[in-house]
Order: sequence, then C-alpha cells, then structure tokens
Amino acid sequence: MKPENWHRRQAVMLASQLPEETEDALTVLRLATQLVTGFLAEPDEAPKAAPVFSIVQSSKSVDA
Repeated sequence: MKPENWHRRQAVMLASQLPEETEDALTVLRLATQLVTGFLAEPDEAPKAAPVFSIVQSSKSVDA
C-alpha cells in the first residue's frame, strides 16, 4: 500500500504522543502494532450464537 497524505498526518499525530526516549517510543509502537494485528483484527470466524429456549410448565389445570 502506498502511503497517502492522510496516513502521514495520522503518523505525525501519533508520533507527537510518544514518549521522548527512543526505546520507550519503540516499545509503545510495538505494543500498538500488537493491538492492531491481534485485538482489533477481524475475527476469522463469526462467533456462533448460543441456542435460546425455555421450557414452561404450568401446574394449573384449565377447566373448560
């Protein structure tokens, strides 16, 4: 993917929030990469819905 201007603006905004020390900044960036590729990545398979049902038993008799 070719970086576009909006990518560069986002990079500048993120970089302005990084710690001043290079090692600290790189650690934050590594952790952010893990978040994007792991936690925020789309799941391979949609979660399956649990079956929902209920059993209703009445002890009252109906007189007709």
